[in-house]
Amino acid sequence: MILSSLDMERPLGRLQGAQVWMLIPALALLQIQALGAAQRWRLALGVQGWALPFARCWRNVLLGLFVNQALPSTFGGDALRVWHGWRLGLPLGLATRSLITDRVFSFVGLIGVCVAGLPFLASKTDDPVVISGLLSLVLGGLACLVILLSLRFVPARLAGMPALAGAVALSRGAWAVLLTPRVAPVVAGLMVLPHVLDISVVWLATHALGTPVPWLALALVVPPAILTSAVPVSIAGWGLREGALVVGFGLLGLPADLALTCSVLYGLSAVATGGIGGLIWATTDPEGLRGAFTQRAPEQDEAR
Repeated sequence: MILSSLDMERPLGRLQGAQVWMLIPALALLQIQALGAAQRWRLALGVQGWALPFARCWRNVLLGLFVNQALPSTFGGDALRVWHGWRLGLPLGLATRSLITDRVFSFVGLIGVCVAGLPFLASKTDDPVVISGLLSLVLGGLACLVILLSLRFVPARLAGMPALAGAVALSRGAWAVLLTPRVAPVVAGLMVLPHVLDISVVWLATHALGTPVPWLALALVVPPAILTSAVPVSIAGWGLREGALVVGFGLLGLPADLALTCSVLYGLSAVATGGIGGLIWATTDPEGLRGAFTQRAPEQDEAR
């Protein structure tokens, strides 16, 4: 609805005049984001008694990035990452729980960044729809987090019920990470890092378009846009992210066509990163992309 009301000639004009070479650092930042995600997942596995080499964790993340560009939200990539984790020797339940725990931590970091900027963002608008919409997303995310963490304290007789056993194990895994002194601070940093990098990618996009916007101003509007794009109703967040950034840029007094063009450049950078990730994954895995769909090697089962 928001995008349909925009004159598309101005965004196209901005794209034609963009200094594309300035997006190369953006691609590097998104690759750093992948490295951070790999380390976060590796730490979550290590706390639960399973060690995987960093390179294998990194390839697992790259596989998810590659697949996510063609599917709603991150569900498709995550499902394939779970499958590949099983192929690497992880029990299927642990592969699933560890990946969900990793996603929860990333989501908590995003919620935290949104909460930090919410008072400043609220001061920019009197529109109750904007504020209530963002509050609903933030409070909904916080409620899910509280429910997840509280499951650790479910009485033993209930925790063993088939309907709750998986969720309770997930809660205990999250608490195990949070209560491990040598791991928790690192994970906390890696929870926030991806969102700092997302803001920086959009900041680089504004420079590539010749209309630089202060980084701190973007820190108010980019995280809510990323949070909005996580709703699984579009392919890789396209459409949702653009609409949210148009609204956010409008609150800052910035033109809608700039927001749309920046979002398109961010999305294209993510697509390129997914493609680069798929290429790296294929060339660094002895079995290539085909290996993601093969069964686990017998020796891996014996090693368990």
